[in-house]
Amino acid sequence: MIRTYLEFRPKEGRAGALLDKFREHRILEISARHPGCRSAEFTVSEDGRRVIVTAAWDDQEAYDRWVGRSDRGELAEELNPLLTEPISAATRGGVFRVAHRTGDGGDQQDHQEDVKTSAGDRR
Repeated sequence: MIRTYLEFRPKEGRAGALLDKFREHRILEISARHPGCRSAEFTVSEDGRRVIVTAAWDDQEAYDRWVGRSDRGELAEELNPLLTEPISAATRGGVFRVAHRTGDGGDQQDHQEDVKTSAGDRR
């Protein structure tokens, strides 16, 4: 499983408007129905200066299919007036391999294959 992380920097006072656009276009709801997506979240920093959208995916291929959609450029054009840094259809989030998690039924899960330690060694 992977988790993707996409950060937006809304213009001052525009985090709510950005959330409204996500709701209007049902971006999270559509992504959650996309094959391989387990969940998606829109989070806002306390000061409203940063928005982070995260999603959990079965694997890299599922995320690649999501970002390969043809409507991404149109959505970027609608979001850009609200942002300090523009995005495009080519914008991709950071990708992280889930190494350890809990929740979703209470079972603890470890995914230790190919995880780097702080010293740079792989376990």
